[in-house]
Amino acid sequence: MNWHVAKRMGVVLAVALLAACSDDGDGGKTDGGTNTDGGTNTGKSLGPGLGFSKAAPSGQAFTLPAGLTLENPIVAYSPENPVDCDDKYSDEAKGSGEEVRVCLIFKNTTNAPITVTLPPGLIFVATNDDVQNGIIVQTIAIVVPPGERYFAPVFAYCVNQNRSTTGNDDRYELGPSVQHKDFQEVFSLLAGKQLSREAAARVQGVVHHVSQGEGLSATDRATLQGL
Repeated sequence: MNWHVAKRMGVVLAVALLAACSDDGDGGKTDGGTNTDGGTNTGKSLGPGLGFSKAAPSGQAFTLPAGLTLENPIVAYSPENPVDCDDKYSDEAKGSGEEVRVCLIFKNTTNAPITVTLPPGLIFVATNDDVQNGIIVQTIAIVVPPGERYFAPVFAYCVNQNRSTTGNDDRYELGPSVQHKDFQEVFSLLAGKQLSREAAARVQGVVHHVSQGEGLSATDRATLQGL
């Protein structure tokens, strides 16, 4: 192969791998606020930790049930090689989304099963602010058996289109549950739906629009209603 062609192909591949959850990244505001000009949002952030903001996400604090602990930091989950998640494959994962995948490791210190309910809007906050944060869009219930270290893979959606995708070495912390009106409408429209991988890709597009403060358009609503 001509070395010029090989070099060009290498650059294209590197860009693709680093920008799977990225757009052109032009000049977005990163302080968690939004700018408006004649009603058109240009801030590229609905709020802290969303869109182009690198601030800590804000919202309703999430508390685990009594008798249950969660190991921190939260490790990334690899469906192809789930050795760090007790060899649980994707058919045992909870939630939907292709961009942010984590393994929650619980410890139930009681003598009875405990059900932990993760609410829609719950944020997984990347410890590296160059890596995307994740959000779940539907309620997730996990039953943790008594007296054991229990591994639960969870799939979520990217809320930072300009950041790097999650890698195996990335780590997360459990954040708050966002309460923004547009996201609440998204959650309502998705409640009770079974989301396929194709459907999840469509949801991801809507999540990007909302995260970047673009609002929920009529097209976005139709997309979610039709899933």
